[in-house]
Amino acid sequence: MFKGLEGVYVAESKLSLIDGENSKLYYVGYDVEELAEKSCYEEVVFLLFNQRLPTRMELEDFTGKMVRYRSLWREQLEFIDKFDGGVEPLGLLSSLLLISYDIDSRYIGDDYRERAVRLVSLTASGLAAIIRKGMGLDWVKPNPSLGHAANFLYMITGEVPSREDSEILEKLLILQAEHGLPASTFAALVTASTMADLYSSLVSGLLALRGPLHVGASEAAHDQLTEIGSPDRVEEWFNRAMSEKRRIMGFGHRVYRTYDPRARILRGIARRLANSRGGEIRRLYEVAARLEEVGIKHLAPRGIYPNVDYWSPIIYTALGIPKRYYTLMYAMSRVAGIVAHVLEYWTDNKLIRPLHLYTGEYGRKYIPIEQR
Repeated sequence: MFKGLEGVYVAESKLSLIDGENSKLYYVGYDVEELAEKSCYEEVVFLLFNQRLPTRMELEDFTGKMVRYRSLWREQLEFIDKFDGGVEPLGLLSSLLLISYDIDSRYIGDDYRERAVRLVSLTASGLAAIIRKGMGLDWVKPNPSLGHAANFLYMITGEVPSREDSEILEKLLILQAEHGLPASTFAALVTASTMADLYSSLVSGLLALRGPLHVGASEAAHDQLTEIGSPDRVEEWFNRAMSEKRRIMGFGHRVYRTYDPRARILRGIARRLANSRGGEIRRLYEVAARLEEVGIKHLAPRGIYPNVDYWSPIIYTALGIPKRYYTLMYAMSRVAGIVAHVLEYWTDNKLIRPLHLYTGEYGRKYIPIEQR
């Protein structure tokens, strides 16, 4: 028996390779560090959906679809407006996606590959509308002249973002687009294996993000940096945390035993933002840099290093994303990978139905309630 299915292969996939020993991550054979440097999110989505890079014409056509599918229909906007800004955002986004299955059928048909593209765009637009709602602001219509990342920032602020902010979010989306079979993606596959629709499968995956053991660490990492307050308090805080057996948020990964390659890129972005923007961003970065130094010194011998959630809070803060939406930002990135896994699994679908090892009693006799 393998608790948590650790070390168990449950599916074949050509989508990603995680080399935990050498700190490398590949999407369909391409190094994610190279993709983050040279590609765009739309191209990475095409790569994951089709398992190859597009031609220029294919990318233009695919990007055009993503732009067209950004719209929220009247029924979807009315659904969001029914709730106040304090409603739990992941539940609201998941509910929006579920009711959208029938709504989208009327507008874009039932081709599941078209629906796959729609879900990537819909999740981003839906999240932007939910964030605006949480701020007490009206929905901003998508800007067809902007790329996926830039348009998302535009739909939050109502202003065309700087090139720097757009490129930073683009890299973050690419780095978090796919990562094998974590709990969320596996949950989606379990639902998809029943031949449920794509929307229900995605929502099954997204709701797994509610658990504190899967994602959520970026919010806790932000709280951790705020609690420490300044670099000169790091060592005292770390020693106390170790004595209390507290977990250092943003450190450690189920697969990586060296520095998470995604975190390595985000660390460079966070450093650049700290230098260019100063203030709160610099303070958070300096605390994080010192905590990383102390943490690696003590934890690296056990194979524990910073992961992708360690540096992302600093970047989200610089982009103006409120902390309560960090998990949903991850969800927006990961929709591409989750949907791609479902599409791939459906090419050779088999109902996922594992066994459990019964360890209870047997042969017990029923006793009437009056005699118990």
